[in-house]
Amino acid sequence: MSIELGRLAISAASGKSVPTDWLQTHSPMLLSEILTALSINAYEYASYTTGFYGRIKAPGVTLQFVSTVTGINTYTIFNADLSRDRTTKAGAKGTPLPKGHFRIGKRSHFYRFWCSTQLPLPKRLSSLHDYMGNLQGILFTADKAQGQENRLDAGSLAPLSISAAEIHKAFQPDNSRTITGQTTDNYQTRVPDKDMPQTQQNRGLQGSSATCATNHGEAVISTRDNTVLTSPTPAHKRPEEQTTEEWLADYFPAANNKVITPELAACENWKWN
Repeated sequence: MSIELGRLAISAASGKSVPTDWLQTHSPMLLSEILTALSINAYEYASYTTGFYGRIKAPGVTLQFVSTVTGINTYTIFNADLSRDRTTKAGAKGTPLPKGHFRIGKRSHFYRFWCSTQLPLPKRLSSLHDYMGNLQGILFTADKAQGQENRLDAGSLAPLSISAAEIHKAFQPDNSRTITGQTTDNYQTRVPDKDMPQTQQNRGLQGSSATCATNHGEAVISTRDNTVLTSPTPAHKRPEEQTTEEWLADYFPAANNKVITPELAACENWKWN
């Protein structure tokens, strides 16, 4: 998507041309969003008039525009001739042209402006007034005339052009911020709760003899995922590294002042998963 010569241009991924009626319907909204995102002011042609301007009453043609951002009316003035250059059946040389008619030369600013739009030129420049309506639907850009708030500088007036890369960048999310935020969130997710009991690692022990459990009181080891050893404090050594006496001392504390011996523990039939 881009703006070329003041008009919205869309290249479909399929390679097919976008229907004209779809463009006419959606172009105003899309153009408004693009200009807002890029903070660009553009102007739409509204109409034109002819007249004599300034203290010396210089002849010219005035083009009226409307700002697409503020809605304020603006204008610019081009020099033009408003009289006949030769005698014809319509009138003598030097007599005023009909209202709205004007003449320009190929060295004039207006001629250069018209060529910048790449609109077709009439066979005779004297009939350009009949083609002025073709300026509608084109977005223009221009500098403000110095010292005149609503007047545009005629020499800077040209169709607006914005590349697809500029538009894409304007609507592209800030990847660096997104990645940074995700990294922080992921890091916090991976950090374990410092208050979580580390004894959950020992939940793999299981008992298989109900008779022995009755003889030696309630078991303190459970196979449920959310149950942990209540006592005693786990040894620093891993169970497979401990001697029989150390293992018994850690996992079979004295109950009712009884001493847990290897023989007594044997009836519990404890094993590692």
